[in-house]
Amino acid sequence: MRKKLNKTKINSLILIGALIPLLLLTGCTQQSNNPGANTVSIQNYAFSPGTLTVPSGTTVTWMNNDNVDHTVVSTTGTFTSGTLAKGQSYTYTFTTPGTYDYTCSIHPSMKGTIIVQ
Repeated sequence: MRKKLNKTKINSLILIGALIPLLLLTGCTQQSNNPGANTVSIQNYAFSPGTLTVPSGTTVTWMNNDNVDHTVVSTTGTFTSGTLAKGQSYTYTFTTPGTYDYTCSIHPSMKGTIIVQ
């Protein structure tokens, strides 16, 4: 004999069936959706954060928030931003794991590091 399901049970099953794929998709995201998570701020003659750890394939953005020009230059020559005026940004995508030290060529006391895993 078949038992009849009432309307509340049917609606609950439909809701659960709709939520399961959403929960599975949410669990599969590997990177943060935080828009500032991979941004280095250039401000007060410093890179902040001074060290940033990211997974391979990540694009990092440096944003000049200072009133003076700065650069972002890898100590090994891997990347070079050129001069960034206030409000300008530079992006670079890190595809190879390793440690990437960089500096501002205008202000050599400014130093930073990107660690790519």
